[in-house]
This record gives sequence, C-alpha cells and structure tokens, in this order.
Amino acid sequence: MRGQILNEVVEKINDIDGVQCQILAQETHLVNTRVDAKIQIAFGQRTIDYNVETKTQIVPATVAFIMKQIEELKPYMVVAEYITRNAMDLLKEKNIPYADTSGNIFIRDEMVYIYVQTTRANRTKLKMTNRAFSKTGLKVVYQFLLRPNYLNKPYRFIGEKADVTIDTVGKVLKGLLKDRHIYQVDKKEYQYTDRKKLFQTWVTEFNMNLRPKLNKRKFTWLDKNRNWKDVELPQGTYWGGAAAAEKLTNYLIADRYTLYTDMQFQQVLKALRIVPDDNGRIEIIEKFWTNNPDTDTVHPMLIYADLLNDAAPRYLETANNIFDEYIQNEL
Repeated sequence: MRGQILNEVVEKINDIDGVQCQILAQETHLVNTRVDAKIQIAFGQRTIDYNVETKTQIVPATVAFIMKQIEELKPYMVVAEYITRNAMDLLKEKNIPYADTSGNIFIRDEMVYIYVQTTRANRTKLKMTNRAFSKTGLKVVYQFLLRPNYLNKPYRFIGEKADVTIDTVGKVLKGLLKDRHIYQVDKKEYQYTDRKKLFQTWVTEFNMNLRPKLNKRKFTWLDKNRNWKDVELPQGTYWGGAAAAEKLTNYLIADRYTLYTDMQFQQVLKALRIVPDDNGRIEIIEKFWTNNPDTDTVHPMLIYADLLNDAAPRYLETANNIFDEYIQNEL
C-alpha cells in the first residue's frame, strides 16, 4: 500500500514541467530513526534528496506529530493518498513539503517554489483500518492509553471500563495485533509495540470515527457577561477542548467551550444557565468513558485530541505543549 502511494505521488510530481522525481531507496534507516523512502527531485540543475514518510491519510492531528519529528529528518517530505484541506493549510503554513495521489503538491525552499492545488481527492478510496478504530473500538483503545495495564485484564473488566461488549474487546485486540500496535508474548500476555504511534492513530481516528458520532449540541450563556471560569459544573460533567487547555496551561485563551457529560443535556442546560444556539460557542458532548477524572477537566490525551479537531495554529501549538508536558511520559 505505501509503495503504491509513493509511486503514484512520484508520477504526479513528474507531471510538472521542468521537474523530475525518482525513488532512491525505500525503508531507509537514519541515525536514530527509519523513513519510508528517500526520493530525489530535480528542478533544472538543482536537486534535493528528501526523506519521505508515507501515510494513507493526513488530517490536522497528523500534522502535530509530523512537527515533533521533522527536525531530525530534514530535508523531509510527507506523501499520502489523501490530505484534508485543513491539514494542507497547516503543512503549508509550517513550510512542510507534501504531495498526495490527487496531485496536490507543495514544495518550497530558498530557490524553489511549487504549489499545486487540485479539486480532486482520493478520500473515497479510504477504508476504516479495522475494528480497533471503530466507534466502539476507540473507546477500548482510549482505556489502554490511559491505563496500559488494562491490556492484559480480563475481557469482562475491560468491557465494563470502556462500556462495550466482551465481543468488542476481542475484536479490538485482534485489530491491534493485525496492525502491529501490540504483539503476543504468550497465550495470556500482550505487549505494546509503540504506544506513541498507537496514540497518534487513536487521535486521528477519534476525530474521524468517534467524536462525530457522539451526541452533541451547541449552546450559549443566558447571561452574556458570565465568566466561564466561575461556573460550577454539575456531577459527571468536565471541561474539554480549549477551555480545558486554558485551565491546564494558561497558554491558550479559550474562544470556544467544550463540555463532556453523562447527564441529560436538559439537566446540564438548567444547571449551567445556558440556552440552545446552533451558532453558540458552548458545545456539550456525550461522555464516552466510565472512570472519571479527579479534576473538572478531561484527561490531557482527550484535551489534545479535541484541540487537533480544530485546524487553528494556536490550538496546534497548545496541543504540542500539552503533549510535551502531560502525555509523552505516559506513552
């Protein structure tokens, strides 16, 4: 699959007048890491050899992880079958070269500038990876990320924590094995292969396959001058997104307010003195876990995922700060 994507991208680059692209190597090992390929692009007499990472799809969440590793991989280029418009905008803003199989291409350095934006996209070709990243599967993976030791707990225990069936737990484990996120030590024990990669996949799939399917509704304050930080949240309700990020870091000033709750929305509406508003800046979302945090904010992993659901550069910067301080040591 990765080889096919790379070959298609190389063909698209070669369609540009005055540009020649060739694959120098695949599965290349650098000093401290591995890249999917090395390609050479010739612009007249000038040539640049790029370390290439190949992905099926790139969304804003993917860009955050790319930014954290790009320094050790330069000259770097990311190629994919499908890149969302928001992700393209972020890559372009951060001056990260990209290309996809539809012919969307961005390359810029001191002497070269190539920017091709098409109206085509290969999104229709994409298929969900496996059951581990379905709506219910993502709930299980979230528990594994929060508490690594759950991986080897009984199916019934995991199912209760994730609020899914025992059958779902079994399918998730098979899916994680299939994609090599975990491996089997023996009949009774699994181990993680790369928890950072698993987290990256979860964030991307959460924003595509779980978050959009959770019950949600937008509201606005009944009192327009109300300070959201003075709000006392009802039981089972927690700040997420930008509001949680501001409370956690003091780096971002929230302009939208996300709340996760296991209460009926009507009850939350009365408790918070808010009113329905399709254009409101308060979004209440159905809570999808059972083990609640001790604070009034959701776990930093979920705050990170919420921030990357928005393509705003300030959100991306805040997400990376949260990853560095609160997440990476847990992976």
